[in-house]
Amino acid sequence: MRIGLLIVFGALGVFARFGIDELFLRLDSRFPWSTLWINLLGSLLAGIFYVLGVERGGWAPELRTAVLVGFLGGFTTFSAYTLQSARLFEERYLGEMLVYFCLSPLLGLGACLLGLKLARGMLP
Repeated sequence: MRIGLLIVFGALGVFARFGIDELFLRLDSRFPWSTLWINLLGSLLAGIFYVLGVERGGWAPELRTAVLVGFLGGFTTFSAYTLQSARLFEERYLGEMLVYFCLSPLLGLGACLLGLKLARGMLP
């Protein structure tokens, strides 16, 4: 049951992201507006869903996983990053929050650039 819900909610998140991307294609802009709005919406939803599903305990564990991991994971992983950063901040783990908050995008960018260089070097 848990895996089935994860698959269904993950697909819903993917299709929601696709739909928003399609709407923003009409802007014909180099700036990644769709990704910005998807990440902001995903972060907002992560906060709302966390309170409703975890803090208030109103959701079964399977539904929490389906929504927080499946839907938001399919929609954006940025929401997990911001939720984890916010939780560290709320729990007063400021040092850990700053390290995680700063290193994740910087190291992620570095890893992506390395991946681009490696792949380009491997291909003719």
